[in-house]
Amino acid sequence: MGQAAGVAPVDVSARRAEASLEHPLKIDLVGRAFKQDPYPTFAKMRAAGPVIPVKLPFIGSIWMTTTHAAALAAVKDSELFVLEGRHAGKSGVAGMQWWMPKSIRLLANNMLTKDEPDHRRLRKLVDKAFARRGILEMRPEVEQLADRLLDDLAGEGEVDLLARYARRLPLYVICDLLGLREEDREAFAAWSERLAGVGGTFGMLRTFAGIGGMVKLLRAEIERVRAAPRDGLISELVRAEADGDKLDENELLSMVFLLLVAGFETTTNLIAGAIVDLEQNPDQKAWLLAAPDERMERAVEELARHVSAVQGTKPRYASRDVDFFGVHIQRGELMMAFPACADADPDVFDEPERLKLDRFPNHHLAFSSGIHFCLGMQLARLETQVAIDRLYARYPALKIVGIDALNYSLRPGIRGLRSLGVRLNHRMSAAA
Repeated sequence: MGQAAGVAPVDVSARRAEASLEHPLKIDLVGRAFKQDPYPTFAKMRAAGPVIPVKLPFIGSIWMTTTHAAALAAVKDSELFVLEGRHAGKSGVAGMQWWMPKSIRLLANNMLTKDEPDHRRLRKLVDKAFARRGILEMRPEVEQLADRLLDDLAGEGEVDLLARYARRLPLYVICDLLGLREEDREAFAAWSERLAGVGGTFGMLRTFAGIGGMVKLLRAEIERVRAAPRDGLISELVRAEADGDKLDENELLSMVFLLLVAGFETTTNLIAGAIVDLEQNPDQKAWLLAAPDERMERAVEELARHVSAVQGTKPRYASRDVDFFGVHIQRGELMMAFPACADADPDVFDEPERLKLDRFPNHHLAFSSGIHFCLGMQLARLETQVAIDRLYARYPALKIVGIDALNYSLRPGIRGLRSLGVRLNHRMSAAA
């Protein structure tokens, strides 16, 4: 692989740049003010340089990109920035701590924490399973599900749209794709509710402690599928294992868990964040609703950029000493690309703080890039397009309750709401 832009060979006699992990910058990336409006913080980060040292909860000191060019270079160079410590003179997986529960370490054994060639082997199995159902062909099913969920809201004045719609739509879709039984779907839905309610460091620790129950549930489900195969990705993965593709028991378990969580949580935050963006920008909402069939696809790309539901990538180790965008990074030090800040880079996006649904071109990194780009990207796009289209076809005049004081989660790395109260305004809706 050729060297990425901004990367220079290292002169072993060169002095270390002034910036260092021993003196991380004091930047709040988890507080309510940041989650409500991250753009002032992004500007502060960029002013400090394209790559800066920060300190993150659970992870500690880490290099973080602030520009689009630096983020893109970091995620595309999978030889320079690696996930497995053995490729960088370390042990374990980047970002994992020794004190984390065994269940967390087990579930982290998935394709998102693997370098090549293991990443390619695991991803190939899931790509194969996904390919057996055309994502775009799922639109009628997703539309029917969205309509059923909206039917359940009929007659209610004020509802939590995140819990009742933005979360349930992608959750039910991924459960259907996996082939989960109805009773197991409800158990996972209850666990997802607890996960969504987590706030701050201690909340995350409590969530870690409760993951063991989900591991037991998924193990039992996999055994049932082995005994009586049925439609769904779990059966597809079990068959792949039986065909000799070297998917071991723990890899199978962690893969199913990854697909469950990645298949609904980020899309939930994107859908809810998109609704907030549209309500905060009535001119943009009006533009979209004037011709949704023609404009929705482009609009969702801009909403994905502006919401930035997944703010950072997984941490990676530097596999060698390198000068990278003006800083010297030593082998074994941690690096994180920060797509949220990249998608606010004024060198790439004109007036990035503004929502412009007709923005084109739109080279956002909301779904990342490189070998670890989002597997569920097409599904997330489809679900968000359908969710917005069906919601506003039914309730074009909905109003968010307390839109100036939204209830954001304080979880690191995620920009998502804990709840989204809305008044549906039936009398003004298209269904009235």
